[in-house]
Amino acid sequence: MLNKTRDSNIKYTAIIPQAYMDELRGMADKKKIPSVNQGIRAAIEDFIKAHKQHEYQMGMREAADDKAFIARTLETQKAFEAADAEADQW
Repeated sequence: MLNKTRDSNIKYTAIIPQAYMDELRGMADKKKIPSVNQGIRAAIEDFIKAHKQHEYQMGMREAADDKAFIARTLETQKAFEAADAEADQW
């Protein structure tokens, strides 16, 4: 989540299709969103989250093909088997 202090905000001019603005204004008028600005900010935040999630998934796919990564992961998992078994007894 981004820092929401006033100091971290900037003004930025962007070109947005009229149809999008009409939709956002309609949503704001119907109180579906607090404001057009908030709707734009929420859309940007969702876009960034989706992009980061996609990057993470791609990284995991690459890791799944990395034999050395898999070996290290299995080795680490094996090292914790005794601790996991002990915790299960509680």
